[in-house]
Amino acid sequence: MSFLKSLFGPSRKEIWQQLSAEVGGRFHEGDLFTASAVQARADDWIITLDTFTVSTGNSSQTYTRLRAPYFNPEGFRFEVYRASLFSGLGKGLGMQDIEVGHPRFDDDFVIKGNAPGRVRRLFDNKRIRRLIDAQPKIRLSVKAHEGWFSKFPAGVDELHFQSTGVIKDLTQLRTLFDLFAEVLQQVCHEGEAYEDDVGIHIRRLRAPGGEIKDKLVLWEGDEPRRDAAAALGRLGDPEAVPALASVLRDEDGLLRVQAIEALAAIRHPDAIGHLIPLLGDTREADGQPVRARVAAALRQLGAGELVDTVLAALGGDCGPLKADDGGYRGEIIAALGGALEGASGTHAANALAEIHAVRALPRLREVLRGIDSREARGQAVSAAIRRLEARAALPRAAAAADVGVDTLPRSARAPGPDSRTLPRSSRARSHDPTPD
Repeated sequence: MSFLKSLFGPSRKEIWQQLSAEVGGRFHEGDLFTASAVQARADDWIITLDTFTVSTGNSSQTYTRLRAPYFNPEGFRFEVYRASLFSGLGKGLGMQDIEVGHPRFDDDFVIKGNAPGRVRRLFDNKRIRRLIDAQPKIRLSVKAHEGWFSKFPAGVDELHFQSTGVIKDLTQLRTLFDLFAEVLQQVCHEGEAYEDDVGIHIRRLRAPGGEIKDKLVLWEGDEPRRDAAAALGRLGDPEAVPALASVLRDEDGLLRVQAIEALAAIRHPDAIGHLIPLLGDTREADGQPVRARVAAALRQLGAGELVDTVLAALGGDCGPLKADDGGYRGEIIAALGGALEGASGTHAANALAEIHAVRALPRLREVLRGIDSREARGQAVSAAIRRLEARAALPRAAAAADVGVDTLPRSARAPGPDSRTLPRSSRARSHDPTPD
C-alpha cells in the first residue's frame, strides 16, 4: 500500500476526509451506487462536494462538482469561466456578456448574467475574484431548477461548480469551499452581516421549508426559518409582523411557536388580529396546544379580556361573546370555525349560532361533511346550520342611504297627492268636478 501511495499519492478518500475535518464538515463514504461526498454548512446553506460520471458510447468522463441550493426568488443568474478560443460561443438563456470593471479579471474570464448591476456588485468582492482566479479550471454558475421534474421548491436554485476529473488537491478543494461560502453570502445577503438586519431575516423567513434530497440532504429550510423568526422577535421591529403572521399556520410546528412568541415580543397591536383566529387551532406545537400559546401571546399584547371571551364561548358560556362589541368579529368567527373539529366543537357551533354568524355557514357545512351528524357535535353543527340558514333567509331592511323619502309607504290617513293630478283611465267618463 505504501508503495502505491508513493506512486499515486494519497487516495481521494484520504484527501476528502482531511478536507472534511478542515471545513468542519462530514465525509460520506460511497458504495456501489452512491459516490463519496463531503458536506459542510456555511450559515444557512449546505455545500456538497461529490463526483458524477457521464457515459457516451464506449467512453465515460468523471466530473467533480460542488453544489449548494439557496433561496433565489429574484431569479438572479450568472456564470463565470476562463476565457478561451471558444469563449464567445453560446449565451445562457436571458444572460449577456458583462464586464465587471476589473480589467485583468475581465480579460481572463467570461462573465455572463441577467442583472448587470448585481453581477458587478458580486465581482466587486475582491476575495471572490481572488478565489476564482486560484482555480486552474472553473465553471461557476447558478442553475435554475424549473419544470415538472425539479425536486426544488419554488424560488430555490443552486450554486454549481464542476470540473473534469477527480480533484484531489486539498488546497484547491478548500479554496472551492471558501469560494462557495463567500458567493452565497454575497448573493443572498449582499455581503452584509445579517444578525441585526430585519430585512434579511424577513427574507430568510419567507424561504420554503422542508428538505431537498438527492441521496443526501442538500438543503434544509426549516432551521434557518426558525432562527429568522426568533431573531425578528429579538429585534422587535413592527415591519416584521406581516411576515411572521404569514407562517402562523405553517406545517412546521416549531416555526409556528417561534412566530407566535416573536409577535408577542414585538408587542405591536397589528399582531392581535392575526393571532385571534388561532385561538381555535386544535393542534399542538412543541408539546403544547397552539391555543394556549396564542392565548399567552394575546395577553402579552393586552388582549386578555378578548381571550377570556373566546375561551368562555369554547367552554359553553356565550354570554360574554354576545355582549362583546369589539372590532374583531371576523377574527373571532374564524377562531370558532377552527375549533369546530376539536373537543370544543359542539360549543363552537352553538356560539356561531348565538352570535348569528351567517358568514360561518360554508365552514359549518364543510365540517358537517366530515363528521357523523348523529353524534353530539354533528347535531350541534346541523342545528347551527339550520338556525343560520333561517336567519340568512330573512328579508333585510334596505340601507338607509338607499331609500328616498318619496318612496316610503304612506299611512292610510296621511294626505296624498291631489286626486285631480292622477292619470285617468281611458274608460273613465269625463265630467266637470264642479257641482251644478
